[in-house]
Amino acid sequence: MSTLTRAFQMALIACALSPSAHAGPAEDAQAAFSEFFPAFVAYNQAKVAAMFAPEAQFYGTLSTELVSTPPGVLQYFRTSLDRPDIAKATPLHLTSTALSDSIAMIAGSWKLDRTLNGRTTSTGPYRLTAVMQKQADGRWAVVQFHNSPVPTPAPAQPAASR
Repeated sequence: MSTLTRAFQMALIACALSPSAHAGPAEDAQAAFSEFFPAFVAYNQAKVAAMFAPEAQFYGTLSTELVSTPPGVLQYFRTSLDRPDIAKATPLHLTSTALSDSIAMIAGSWKLDRTLNGRTTSTGPYRLTAVMQKQADGRWAVVQFHNSPVPTPAPAQPAASR
């Protein structure tokens, strides 16, 4: 067996054993969604908006109504990311579940730190849910998105006296 043939076989075995070779829809969708946070903190409104499918349903943190058009999603991010501060978005926990070979849902939480003039403010944690769908071109896109602050827990109620 030639050295070239042996090298080719070893490369095939390595690919077959690599984690990405066995990734399923949940992992693929989560990997695609993980691009959201770097684009968000880079204030790349166009890249963030491009992650959404044309028919996406969208509730951003500050959305008062459902956004359901690509121009609406882009305008939301233009407004929310048009800031002079430096942002750091940190996913705290993300989990994904495959619903089919082409649909997965993602749920989790994240926080946001913003620095302006040497002063950092932190907000969150936020909770998010997203449904990702594999498009005809093979890319995963967000078709449903919801983000909101985690509610403050209600104060403990004293036990009723008997």
